[in-house]
Amino acid sequence: MVDFHEPDFERYPKFHQAIQAAQVAELEPGDAIFIPSMWWHHVESLDTLGVLVNYWWRQSPRYMSSPMNTLNHALLTMRHLPPEQKAAWKDIFNRYIFDADDQTHDHIPEEALGILGSIDEELAKKIQTLMLNKLR
Repeated sequence: MVDFHEPDFERYPKFHQAIQAAQVAELEPGDAIFIPSMWWHHVESLDTLGVLVNYWWRQSPRYMSSPMNTLNHALLTMRHLPPEQKAAWKDIFNRYIFDADDQTHDHIPEEALGILGSIDEELAKKIQTLMLNKLR
């Protein structure tokens, strides 16, 4: 949203911080650059004609859905919940997603884990079917 050539620092005051942390790489024809996942970046061609080839490298199995789908669904279902409900859901996400470890489900027998179990291609398909049916 920021015009990199004429930034409006009043409208985007944190852009000063972004510029201070920025790294610049000028590539020549045939060069390549690896930008790690989740790094914000800006790309522009310095010539009138440029070709950019982009490849999103996945580090998770193909049957896993994109986290962007989760964000979109969360925006639809959780963004406007009352604060106390958001806080409760935040705790649930922290427990089962962000802070989960080998002991998170120790109290649940393996056969009772359901969608909390280790996700393989079969379980991923079951979860996807469940979500598709709910969205209909």
